[in-house]
Amino acid sequence: MTGLAERRTALRRRLRERRASLTDDERQAAEVAVMARLHDVPILNHAAFVAGYRATRGEVDIDTTLTRLGEQGAVVTVPRVVGERLEFIPWSPATESTIGSYGIEEPLDGASVPFERHVVILTPLVAFDRAGRRLGQGGGFYDRMMGQAGTSRPLMIGVAYSFQEVEQVPVEPWDQPIDAVVTPDELIDCRASPSDLAGQDSHSAR
Repeated sequence: MTGLAERRTALRRRLRERRASLTDDERQAAEVAVMARLHDVPILNHAAFVAGYRATRGEVDIDTTLTRLGEQGAVVTVPRVVGERLEFIPWSPATESTIGSYGIEEPLDGASVPFERHVVILTPLVAFDRAGRRLGQGGGFYDRMMGQAGTSRPLMIGVAYSFQEVEQVPVEPWDQPIDAVVTPDELIDCRASPSDLAGQDSHSAR
């Protein structure tokens, strides 16, 4: 294992342990705060297609936000692992789910929505920094999809606890930066030339 790989492994271990140590009250308070911040992002609230995730291993649970967006008329999707890629399948609280290969709940059935059709992707992470560097679980699924989408990729917003911020995430050449991160404390625009995240994209209106 190289020095870079060792640093990434150690960082994942440390932050996963920190996340696992949260009490139920701490986790619930963080989720309420994140939900409130997401509620105040109009580009998200006006998006026709939004991808989220099903929380696992102590990740911030965003089911309430996804449910609200679906009730407002958005097509809400969550990922399903198929080989080396992700499919994004429509989801609601009534969706029949199964446990996937990584121990994460996935929709049992449904037609995949293309990654590039989404306006916003809410993505989990293990660590992040203010330049948008993201350390994920290690599978590389989101990095591959972002890399393949190029300039047509959706707006990528990471969801994290505040303590998951580090000074600089050690990255591999294939790692793709995200555009913003929402934590219980703030919405961080990570782009080199920030624009108004509260603005509404022309293709996002319902």
